[in-house]
Amino acid sequence: MRILYPLILMLIAATVACAQPAEPPMEALVLSDGDSGAQWNIAEATMEPDATHARSGQAMRFHVDVNHETGEPNYPIGWPRTYITVPEDIRDWRAWDFIDFWVYAETSRDSLPSTPLGFIVRCPDKANSFSMTLSEVRKDEWAHFRIATADLPNPADCTGLQFYISESNYSHGDVLDFWIDDVALLRYAEPTIISATPLNRVHYSDVSVLRVRVELTGMDEGASAEVLTKLISNGAPVRQSNARLGAGAHTIPLEVGANTPAGDYEVQTQIVGSDRTLSEPVRVVSSPWEAEAQ
Repeated sequence: MRILYPLILMLIAATVACAQPAEPPMEALVLSDGDSGAQWNIAEATMEPDATHARSGQAMRFHVDVNHETGEPNYPIGWPRTYITVPEDIRDWRAWDFIDFWVYAETSRDSLPSTPLGFIVRCPDKANSFSMTLSEVRKDEWAHFRIATADLPNPADCTGLQFYISESNYSHGDVLDFWIDDVALLRYAEPTIISATPLNRVHYSDVSVLRVRVELTGMDEGASAEVLTKLISNGAPVRQSNARLGAGAHTIPLEVGANTPAGDYEVQTQIVGSDRTLSEPVRVVSSPWEAEAQ
């Protein structure tokens, strides 16, 4: 079983600041697209395969005619929704890094409200659910969503997915269409560094060790990968260190010596054998204690 760490996956957004090539290869398990045959339940809406807007083949078209008068008896202004039950043999998502999907929207309105569409994962029931507003959905555009499985309340037992709207956010008579495509579980297909950050962005020149926090994923339990960390000055390495690490969070002590010249450097980190390099700046300054020692 893969080892997944909430801290790793919560910090995925931080990697945008790191210089690195394109995203590493991912393994995917499709839960639903317009060609998968997955069966969606509906209430006050329709959900059917449709090729009008699809990333390939067909997507699932979630159609709603907003009606403030004919919803459920106690709630005429209701919550049109569509729900899919996850097959029992794939409800344990701990070995997967993300739940991923795309949404395209059309509407009779000029634009969508700030809360256009909601998304829920049952883990396993209503009392233990993950929910979010898909506020990035825009009229006549694709929106991409990637959610860390570690953010779910119980990724070991994910029983269902739901998309819904609240009619109170819309006007009576609005027509809505959401094409939902490539709903899939994703995980890194190879050892991957997703964050590598110096613990101190300013390093005193008389301190011999520069500590770098590294986050790894994409490995089976018990597996490890060799990580190379370098201190770079003007494009050339001045110090480097190798460490064999497993999945999770680690601190690498990079020996830089006790008299590192002041200046601007980069810390580069990569898996040995990979061309993906993460780079973060660090500044070396003279120690405030050097003058006292003279």
